[in-house]
Amino acid sequence: MSEKCAFLDLNGETVQEKFAALGIEPGASIDILELQRLSRCYSLRSIIYFEDEMARKGDLEGDEKEYAGFPESDRPFVSVEAFLKFAREYDPYAFDIRLKELPIMIEIVMVGEIEGTPYLTGLMPFLDELQDFEEPDVLE
Repeated sequence: MSEKCAFLDLNGETVQEKFAALGIEPGASIDILELQRLSRCYSLRSIIYFEDEMARKGDLEGDEKEYAGFPESDRPFVSVEAFLKFAREYDPYAFDIRLKELPIMIEIVMVGEIEGTPYLTGLMPFLDELQDFEEPDVLE
């Protein structure tokens, strides 16, 4: 059963303060699986960018409008849920094992609110930072 939490009940007056109560603020790093858990629990939109400059520009609404005609898989940003779903479908056995051995840490870039829904944007580490993310050893 999935845990449901109320974002509005978090300590803080502003959206930024409520995110900070969860340890989520610009510059912080968070495990992608924890980000998924918090997103589900608090009904947050968690978006990860693959391009540093675009992530730091800080215009999620504008980016979504610009890429509205593109499939999510072809955008330079994606929801955490969609990213993990795709990765698990691509590598159903080894992906979760690798995440336990070497968590993917997402750098929080921005927090905010769009049409009453709290959101955060994060930056996916570059592939060279994930060089140890290799095939796990399989015991037989």
